[in-house]
Amino acid sequence: MNTPSCAVCGEPMKRNGRTSSGRVRWRCRDAGCGSSRTQSRDNRARDLRCGLDWLFSKRSQAEHDLPSRTLRRRCELMWGLWPPVPLVDEVRHVVHVDGIHLHRDAVVLIAIADGHVIGWHIAKSERSAAWQSLMARIAPPDVLVCDGGGGIMKAAKTVWPDTRIQRCLFHVQANIFGLTGMRPRLEAGRRLRRIALALPRVRDGAAAADWLASYNQWEQDFAGFLDEKSEYADGSVNDMHQRLVRARRMIRGRIREGRLFTFLDEDLTENGTIPSTNNLIESWNGRIRDMLRHHRGLRLIRQLKAICWWCHQHTEHPETDAWLAANAVTDERLESLYRKAWENSPQGRYETFGIPMRHGTGIDWNDFHTRVDWPSND
Repeated sequence: MNTPSCAVCGEPMKRNGRTSSGRVRWRCRDAGCGSSRTQSRDNRARDLRCGLDWLFSKRSQAEHDLPSRTLRRRCELMWGLWPPVPLVDEVRHVVHVDGIHLHRDAVVLIAIADGHVIGWHIAKSERSAAWQSLMARIAPPDVLVCDGGGGIMKAAKTVWPDTRIQRCLFHVQANIFGLTGMRPRLEAGRRLRRIALALPRVRDGAAAADWLASYNQWEQDFAGFLDEKSEYADGSVNDMHQRLVRARRMIRGRIREGRLFTFLDEDLTENGTIPSTNNLIESWNGRIRDMLRHHRGLRLIRQLKAICWWCHQHTEHPETDAWLAANAVTDERLESLYRKAWENSPQGRYETFGIPMRHGTGIDWNDFHTRVDWPSND
């Protein structure tokens, strides 16, 4: 703490105990002057760093060096703030996106590029509108690597129309395994599973051509087998091998859209290599889940904030602790902004029963502070 100067004579002052509120009391060294003053110390940056260090560690409250009550007090600031999401105006060559789900209550959509988090968004589900909210804050990249589900394609077509898309080959493989099973009994299922195993091993154009040829050969060899029908007692007719037929339809769609082997396009690889899988962001999601597992028992709102803090601290240039403590959005500020926006909206001008529930692509903030007591079966 810097030593203040006397406002009367200009001489350095000396410490003279503390006030009842904990502030440091200073008194002029000149006995004839006798002036005094108090000076408070802002510990918010220290408390925020203490909370973040504990959150990113593997230690429980009981294992921390500080007493549990002191640790909880210092973490209050972290739990009361929302870290700012960056605005990315620099064009990246490759961007990975994926969502980390918290059961069925919420999902955090995350975007990663060049080894750093470049954006995140909290939503109820992976709908197109939620993905658009995330993508709108990021400059359109050259290539988007994703699993292709949950409205990503529709959002990319709207927000990033010129961006090429690479479907994660491991996700496509997993989708095929989900239909064939791990130990198929039929020869058609066993051959299709072997074809799926070879998909992530494609590394060049020749291997991609061989893979497509092997799949086409599978379709030709089992065309009659897959077209077999079953007739039920009520007179209805359906495919006899429904799961394999669904696998065929799914693979045809993936080949037709032309996004399986985008990573082999020579025009795109001139600016850098393109991964064929989403393994990078999947490994980061694993680290986030490890963090939540080390601190089991957090409420939903705190789980979401923990993920947001993790994303913020893994951006390329995160703000300092002092800046965050002074400028990050608080829960009260967020609620005030939402209430003001609602009251100024056409619906809010005629609504007399307060603000509505936050459904849709956003989060129901009321659910974060109240629990729903479901009726028992007794």
